[in-house]
Amino acid sequence: MNRFARPLAAAFAGLAGLAAAPAQAGDWGGIFSAVTYVSDYRYQGVSSTDLRPALQGYVHWQRADGMFAGVFTSQVHYYDGGPKLEVDAYAGKHFELDGGRTEITPETLYSTFPDNHTPGPTFDFLELKLEARRRQGPLTLLGTTAFTPQASYGGGETWLAEGEADFALSPRLTLKAMAGRRWGHRGVDRTYWSVGAALGFGKTLAGPRYLVEVKYQGTDLDRIQCGFNPRICSPALVGSLTMALPPIL
Repeated sequence: MNRFARPLAAAFAGLAGLAAAPAQAGDWGGIFSAVTYVSDYRYQGVSSTDLRPALQGYVHWQRADGMFAGVFTSQVHYYDGGPKLEVDAYAGKHFELDGGRTEITPETLYSTFPDNHTPGPTFDFLELKLEARRRQGPLTLLGTTAFTPQASYGGGETWLAEGEADFALSPRLTLKAMAGRRWGHRGVDRTYWSVGAALGFGKTLAGPRYLVEVKYQGTDLDRIQCGFNPRICSPALVGSLTMALPPIL
């Protein structure tokens, strides 16, 4: 149940260069936010909402020197009586190389489920992540590795390696492909993937006013490996609509 904390901010950055936005704000940077309606909240190919829609949102602070922090929240539904809310707090710093075409980003994330009352170990976890991004014309390549000292519900150490390629067909339309591998001390290792497109329209300081994404996502987990609810691991077409809110600062 690990999470990637900034799916919405990253999507806007891929279309409009979110990192450049705080340069137009004050010395303390800019604070941006957005809300999203997604048809099925999926992470690493597995549904976190039992194939149900979810409302999501984030507040993201970033300075011109690359420092950033924020909070991402989403509805979840793993099982009846389980947690219904996920909250991720994150912070890190972008380091630019080669005139800004290459970017290295270390980041720390803490994920919590404040309404979880399930007996036993906690769902909460800490994640340490390192990301490398390379922009070359319309092509953006992204590589990510992450380490979790103690995964959700006593899952032990967990590692993640992920690669993504985005190709901008126009300033508004971007094609996206991603593949990753998660392995750990306990539980079932898995490979996951997605292909899709993102369309932005309208304009704000931080990027497009609206962002529509469609992705086909899947994983290599079979019905037995997926556990008590095998349908959440089946490949699915997922759509989302994100609306950027007026800058807070």
